[in-house]
Amino acid sequence: MKNLILLIWGFFVFTNTNAQTELRPANIEIPITVFDNSGLPDNSRVLTCGIDSMATDSIDTLLGEFWLFCPFAINGNSSDCIPYDHFEAVLDIPVDPPPGSFEFGSWKDFRYGVIPYSGIETYTIIYLPYNAATALYFSWDFPEGVSGVLQDPIGGVILNYSMPDSGTFTHPYFMQLNWVLLFLTYQNVIPVELISFTASVLQNENAVQLNWTTATEINNSGFEILRGVYPANSGTQNDNEWKNIGFVPGFGTTTEPKSYSFVDNGVTTGTYKYRLKQIDFDGSFEYSNEIEVAVDFTPKEFLLYQNYPNPFNPTTKIKYTIPNVETHRDASLQMVTLKVYDVLGNEVATLVNEEKQPGVYEVEFDASNLSSGIYFYQLKAGNFISIKKMVLLR
Repeated sequence: MKNLILLIWGFFVFTNTNAQTELRPANIEIPITVFDNSGLPDNSRVLTCGIDSMATDSIDTLLGEFWLFCPFAINGNSSDCIPYDHFEAVLDIPVDPPPGSFEFGSWKDFRYGVIPYSGIETYTIIYLPYNAATALYFSWDFPEGVSGVLQDPIGGVILNYSMPDSGTFTHPYFMQLNWVLLFLTYQNVIPVELISFTASVLQNENAVQLNWTTATEINNSGFEILRGVYPANSGTQNDNEWKNIGFVPGFGTTTEPKSYSFVDNGVTTGTYKYRLKQIDFDGSFEYSNEIEVAVDFTPKEFLLYQNYPNPFNPTTKIKYTIPNVETHRDASLQMVTLKVYDVLGNEVATLVNEEKQPGVYEVEFDASNLSSGIYFYQLKAGNFISIKKMVLLR
């Protein structure tokens, strides 16, 4: 988020009228540095304004706002005010002043706004320049969605300057003009902010898991998950090659970080691209950046998995993997046997007895004709042998 720097030569107060502002957790926060050209050692202050969904039209101590009595007076000639050789600046709060005070304000002013916020908020810059001050200097770098106007309090007759996204402005000081209005326009300035988007291969599940996190969300209906595959012999991908493979609901509007995940089970060995299509409740949408993941589910070693379910009655499934081993006349084939034995070592079933290509396989074992008890199943492929135990429980 960009910072707004507002530079003012002179002794002044930063106040506001008819206001509501957005600020805080991930809301709109605009620091404002104010100083004069008097050459005094303490001639600058950093103020902060913006929008906060928890703000009110009074002093909010939890937001860093506090009372400051009599922040300005003619030449500083008041026992209640800042000495003449000291420069001050505050953000005024539009409420009744406390008893006995001449003026009041705060270093911070957060106006109320339901995020995303659209509207115009008015701040009053009150100043009393030192004798050496001759001009007001402004420079700014607004957050996205914020623009401003500087105007005199008599309808823009003396000063009426539109402030773009960023820039600088110099205005000669007029003794008859000791305060100006700053109008800030906010336009839905807190979007869905994606701070991470990653993919990982779930080798044992033949799937890809996507994970992403948002810092803030505004009217977020959710995310469409888009997957693309590079066409054969091509390193490029067109928009019409993206496929919608799922939808994950969003959290609507929130200033708290949120984490999401999605598992894509529809992949095989290959190179894939993924991106998110974030959709608002009003139908508008934006795409995330693209991420690429290379998927290779070719088994790297012989594996015999535990049957599932176990115990079972009367059927169970047995999964195994066959890698590519360069010991056969045809390296892509392996002679594989999968047999079942009872506790005495008697063979009770042959489930596989043939040459297999490298890959992941699953076979069902039906023990309807067997009695309850412990059984063993053995996988043999070349020099590889693995045995596991299973329980038939009727």
